[in-house]
Amino acid sequence: MADIICRPVKNQAECDTCFAIRRKVFVEEQGLFHETDRDEHDDAAVHIAAFCSDRIIGTVRVYPDRDDLWWGGRLAVLKGYRGKAGKLLVRAATEVVKQNRARSFRAYVQLENVAFFKTLGWTSVGKICEYHGKPHQLMEARLT
Repeated sequence: MADIICRPVKNQAECDTCFAIRRKVFVEEQGLFHETDRDEHDDAAVHIAAFCSDRIIGTVRVYPDRDDLWWGGRLAVLKGYRGKAGKLLVRAATEVVKQNRARSFRAYVQLENVAFFKTLGWTSVGKICEYHGKPHQLMEARLT
């Protein structure tokens, strides 16, 4: 497999490709959303794309909340690239929030992905909750 590079999107075309990948994963594959997973956070978010041979193969977004708290979400990677690309996207997202001087970086993670996030140094905080009919764990990244 060619090298995978992650970086914030630079234009609307790249952002639209990220939205299409999110739709494929969260609407078509998982059925987590009916029509779209787009929401009120997309406008303020930094959208990060994973590129393999100049093709976008995955995405994640980060956005500020309050008191230097940032949220991550919508980690979506095309089948065939999910292991390595997912790890690189989470690391890139963490770097973006560090550059923005976040004190805390959190995400609601699907239960089947909690172990993956723990391998990246994230810890579970709070109780498991339902999100669009699927259990999610609130997790927090180590920023130091």
